[in-house]
Amino acid sequence: MNMLNTGSRSEMTSRVHSVYLPLDFMTKRAKSIAVAVLVLLSYTAAPALAQAPPTAKGVLDQMIEALGGRAFLNVKEIQTNGRFFTFRRDEVAASDLYADFIRFPDAERTEFGREKQKRVQINRGKEGWNVNPPASGKAKDPADVKEQSQAEVDDFLENFKTSFDYMLRFVVNTPKTTLLLAGTETVEYKRTDILEIRDTAKNLLRVYVDRETHLPVKTQMRRTDNSVVHEETYANWHKFDDVMTPLMVVRYKAGVKTMEIRPEKVAYDPGLADSLFA
Repeated sequence: MNMLNTGSRSEMTSRVHSVYLPLDFMTKRAKSIAVAVLVLLSYTAAPALAQAPPTAKGVLDQMIEALGGRAFLNVKEIQTNGRFFTFRRDEVAASDLYADFIRFPDAERTEFGREKQKRVQINRGKEGWNVNPPASGKAKDPADVKEQSQAEVDDFLENFKTSFDYMLRFVVNTPKTTLLLAGTETVEYKRTDILEIRDTAKNLLRVYVDRETHLPVKTQMRRTDNSVVHEETYANWHKFDDVMTPLMVVRYKAGVKTMEIRPEKVAYDPGLADSLFA
């Protein structure tokens, strides 16, 4: 019995070994094959997982979304109040209060100074007026109102319709307007994509878009009828009425700093009175 049992146990042990040894070997081989397949897949999938290069339309869409999306695009009126500083040879030459009222597509009223000495520029389409305090200096006397010259009206319309706010709302999606991604550049320690927008008159707006926030860092405008480049830089962004707004705007003309604009109050679609533009 014992011998039989010993023999049987030995036979069973031999059979067990004859079964498990090949399985162990196959398991190791399967693991090796699986690892090799995973490595191969990682190499073949790498190009697909790599981030696709940005496109002009993609950069534009991201910027508009960052500015507020539909809330930004649907704006019809803008009111800002704050302070501006003019510069000469990189030094402050003057400073005053301002109030600006815009009604798209072609009306703007800008007030400079305090109430008693306020100067006002009003434009409405092809009409324009300059309003100065009464020559007598007495507030009760009528203001000095003069129609703008044709050159002044034309200059206003050219500037207004090539501005960043106007171009993004009324120009970028019109036929024959071209979009081009013109490379990258570091601006104020921010890596930016350079988006070029050229309208049907061949005016060129170059927008430097922050790759992280997708907000514009600066813009450059070169009009077809004027080779001088006008530049604006933007900082200190805040949200008003669901629209992102810079509370620091710096202007340059041909590379020379000319003005700082510091809005303090901003309202979108506040329901401006028609009399502001009359």
